[in-house]
Amino acid sequence: MNRFFLSLLGLLASAGVAAQDILPGLWAITLETRVEGAAGFTPEPYKMNQCFTAADARDPSRVLGPLANPGASGCTYSDRHYAGSTFRFTMECAGALSLKTQGELSFSANQMSGTMTTSGNVLGQSTQFRSLISAQRLGGC
Repeated sequence: MNRFFLSLLGLLASAGVAAQDILPGLWAITLETRVEGAAGFTPEPYKMNQCFTAADARDPSRVLGPLANPGASGCTYSDRHYAGSTFRFTMECAGALSLKTQGELSFSANQMSGTMTTSGNVLGQSTQFRSLISAQRLGGC
């Protein structure tokens, strides 16, 4: 999960204008995931603090794949769009998990929030889940 959040922030910062909006520092990140068709399965939100370096803030794309699709490999972006402070993307991962994730994130220098919908083959079963992400910059590392 740690690498997912780094990837996500890296991807956001990879656009020239966007990179100026995200500040390096210590970020508190929360990820809430719900699996479609499993109403009784409501895992606790995943929370972590992560220090983002200036390099991470400039190029978050290097860490988004593993964060959006933990355990997946061969992830590539088939679509990336920035509109102001909103980032929309589609990512596909090959391998045993064979996942496709679509997401939309809004960000500023100190905050980020958004949703990601992932579908694919997990342990031989077709699965779809939705994740809500929120992040707040706490200050320096």
